[in-house]
Amino acid sequence: MVKKDSFLSAVLLLLWCQSLFAQVKYTQTVVSYNVLNYRGTSVADNDREDDFRLVISETDPDLIVAQELENTTGYTHFLNDVLNHDEAGRYEGASFSDQSNTDIDIALYFRSGVYRVISTGTVNTTSSWGHRDAVEFVVRHLPSDQELRLYGVHLKAGSSASNAADRQSEASKLRAYLNDLEADSHFLVLGDFNVYDGDEAGFQRLVESQDDNDGRLFDPINQIGAWHNNSSFASIHTQATRATFGGMDDRFDFILASEAVLNASSVNFVEDSYTAFGNDGTRCCNEAINSGTNGVVSANVADALHDASDHLPVVMKIEFIGAEASDHTIVINEIMKDPSAVSDASGEWFELYNAGETAVDLCGWTLKDNDNDEFIITCDDSFVIAAGEYVVLAPNGDSASNGGLSVNYTYIYGSFKLANANDEIILIDASGGEADRVEYDTSFPDPTGASMALTDPSADNSDGANWNVSTLVYGAGDKGTPGQNNSGITVTTSKPLPKEFELHQNYPNPFNAITTVPFTMAERGEVHVSIFNLHGKEMAVLMSGSARAGEQRVKWDASQFSSGLYICRLEVTGKSITRKLLLLK
Repeated sequence: MVKKDSFLSAVLLLLWCQSLFAQVKYTQTVVSYNVLNYRGTSVADNDREDDFRLVISETDPDLIVAQELENTTGYTHFLNDVLNHDEAGRYEGASFSDQSNTDIDIALYFRSGVYRVISTGTVNTTSSWGHRDAVEFVVRHLPSDQELRLYGVHLKAGSSASNAADRQSEASKLRAYLNDLEADSHFLVLGDFNVYDGDEAGFQRLVESQDDNDGRLFDPINQIGAWHNNSSFASIHTQATRATFGGMDDRFDFILASEAVLNASSVNFVEDSYTAFGNDGTRCCNEAINSGTNGVVSANVADALHDASDHLPVVMKIEFIGAEASDHTIVINEIMKDPSAVSDASGEWFELYNAGETAVDLCGWTLKDNDNDEFIITCDDSFVIAAGEYVVLAPNGDSASNGGLSVNYTYIYGSFKLANANDEIILIDASGGEADRVEYDTSFPDPTGASMALTDPSADNSDGANWNVSTLVYGAGDKGTPGQNNSGITVTTSKPLPKEFELHQNYPNPFNAITTVPFTMAERGEVHVSIFNLHGKEMAVLMSGSARAGEQRVKWDASQFSSGLYICRLEVTGKSITRKLLLLK
């Protein structure tokens, strides 16, 4: 039984630690841009590319959701001929979903090395030919380790009652999907909404209060009103840049945010950063963006905005909040993830080494992974690791049942478990600084009944080549050197890379409703990971782009799909492998 005062003390300690966390803010620019039926193969499209390049240079996006790309061809040309024209590899594209019921698609591009795509999927908002489903992009901002969901939309265009009804139907389905997200999720909905008035039913379905408000969206600038031909909203009109298309008189393009993004949290809207780029607020109504003198951009940029597309890009900044690096030199030095003398729950452990010159009190430090495992080291007095010394942390401190292990700190097994194949140990100090991280995969040793041990505490422990297998026996027969320097270790027994590529079984399987799909690459290359139903229809694209050598993992969120058997296919350079996945709800 846990005493009330002990539980309260733990909670207060958690809150105290969180309040003291040293934080780093990473400001990122998000852009939504309708690029007007861009395919990249016609003379007219090629002529527009210089204009797009200038607009991209001026807005300098870290994340860009683009609408009206003509299938895979347009997606690829915009990446190569616009975004990466002057600097190869500056941007990457998310796994692209070429929608089968429309010729114009939605894509996400992001700055290389800054984001990792967790998943890409389609939110089924329409079944009508020519209409666009919403596309869900889940990304992780690598410097801060924060997750963000982006939903690219392009609602039905047109001013008729039937068009408005279509928008209402699409928006209602999207809102229902968003309502099923976890409370306090960080997400943005970006794109061309084609709404004329803030009171239009389709727009209201997205921003209104409902019984379930987890998916409610908000206008970051709180400028909801009768936008059409209304000079009061002239500075936020986004369409049309050309007088021949009607001139600047509508606010069709938006970036709407979840409540969590607008509140102080780990992903935040930057005040006063939202703008219809290039709109100086002087040209309502029906004037072109480059008529006369533009008060906020140069004549060259105004001309580029006019010639590139009939929409202005919408630009907004967000902040990702991450932890500063720790000042302490504590190293994750040895890991027993798969004991054989006892069960995992009894025999798992890992070892920390103090490579610094002074003793460090580990009270208030946090151990976590990239999922939900996490515990805080709590202590009545102190938990000190002296300079040049080792400590062992494990879920079982009883040497009679843990395989003969001597443990310095015992935690609850359910709060932190070490997967045998792929997992992470992330060490956060009491001020929130990240002291160390090991993300092991198939490039690391994978022994049973023996620990994997770092060859030298000064070696890079993020590289599997620097970990070997222990050969010295301790306790009941497992092998390792808990609490000591890593002597008696063999050459690495890490799994060799395949000759070409491999698709591994997803886990968990069966699953409900999220599963992880691992695959291994022999060398860096272009991959396409997708999900098919038993009729051969592609249902979701999990990844499409460049993948490094070694093991990779992508996740499939199948919450919108019905129970049944699905096929996962990995394609690399014209060859493919498939595996069966079982979704049970």
